[in-house]
Amino acid sequence: MRISTNQFYHRNTTNIIERQSSVNQSILNISEGKRVITAGDDAVATNSILNIRQEQALLKQYQTNIDFADSRINVQESAMKSAEDVMFRVKDLIIQGNSIGNDDAARQAIADELKERKQELLSLANSRDESGSYVFGGFKTQNPPFEEQSDSSVVYHGDNGQRETNIGPGVRVATSDSGDKIFMNVGSSTGDFRPTYNLNAGIDNVERTIVTDATISDRANYVPVGSPDDYTVNFSTLPSGEMGVTVLDSSGATQYPAAPYVAGDTISFNGVSITMKETPQDGDSISLTPQPEVDMFGVIQDAINWLEQPNGTGVDEAKRQLEIGHILGDVDQIQIELGGIRAEIGARLQITESQDKRHEDYNLTIEKSRSALEDLDMVEAISEFEQRKISLQAAQTAFSQVQNMNLLNFL
Repeated sequence: MRISTNQFYHRNTTNIIERQSSVNQSILNISEGKRVITAGDDAVATNSILNIRQEQALLKQYQTNIDFADSRINVQESAMKSAEDVMFRVKDLIIQGNSIGNDDAARQAIADELKERKQELLSLANSRDESGSYVFGGFKTQNPPFEEQSDSSVVYHGDNGQRETNIGPGVRVATSDSGDKIFMNVGSSTGDFRPTYNLNAGIDNVERTIVTDATISDRANYVPVGSPDDYTVNFSTLPSGEMGVTVLDSSGATQYPAAPYVAGDTISFNGVSITMKETPQDGDSISLTPQPEVDMFGVIQDAINWLEQPNGTGVDEAKRQLEIGHILGDVDQIQIELGGIRAEIGARLQITESQDKRHEDYNLTIEKSRSALEDLDMVEAISEFEQRKISLQAAQTAFSQVQNMNLLNFL
């Protein structure tokens, strides 16, 4: 078979170019550290790698969301912990201020510190995250949600919205709470009704009965009796000589007919249950007004107002002691609810931590899959590179030797 010079050069040149391309591909793979660089290297693997990278990008976004959520939740948790500390100090001050040995100056000093604690609580209620957003304003995050008024009351300017962040497939975590819910709507220590005491001034006895619970216990059968939906509990001596109790509604109609009073027992009427303890005096009465909730600032202000009044005697001091008893009860209720809120916030942090670990484990799994598809086995690649290089060198040497041969070399 005769091979023309052109054919010889074409075949050998093509062979060398192919081997050189193979060597160049090995160099590129080794320099990149990847087996698959373009779709032409492995179309099936390229598609799988693309899907994995999309998953990893989504995981990265979830991680960013988790970091954001953690930051906001930790601001809330810190504020709630500080609020708990404030309320513990408030309770200590109230108990200290209720000492009979305090004069007006001592009570005023305690009242002044309570004012400072109230301002501290107000500052905590207006806490901001690292971006400057107010965390207790609901969806209204650009302006302070709480503002003190000239009459020392505090108003809420936020809304009841709760911001949430997506931290995983179908998993959302709350990153804020309405300040109205936390600070302005704390359950009253006496239940659904607030008592006001009207004591018989003719009986100079400090010990009087106190309402421990006044709750709508049977809402299905509860019927508001008017506006206001008030009740009056009257105490009077029965013909038997026992202390009797009667309940009238705001229209004067009898809701609970006269019956012997037993301290600690519960009396029920119109779906309402009232529990009282201690001993009432003949002619005492208690007005019950609907007030199922109190606000933290108002409770502290009530304590301030109480301390700024002089100590009383007889029936006046009895009324003061009943009032401070309810203020302390409200402080206890605030502490309970703050503890509950901190527990909720702690649960959210556990959710973010759990999701973070889950994303980390999943990312490691799919990263192994991606590496198996895309990354290069360097030992194998270098060995293959050396083989291709030797093959190229051999082809080049053979071509060089053959192209210089002619018949004159054999004459």
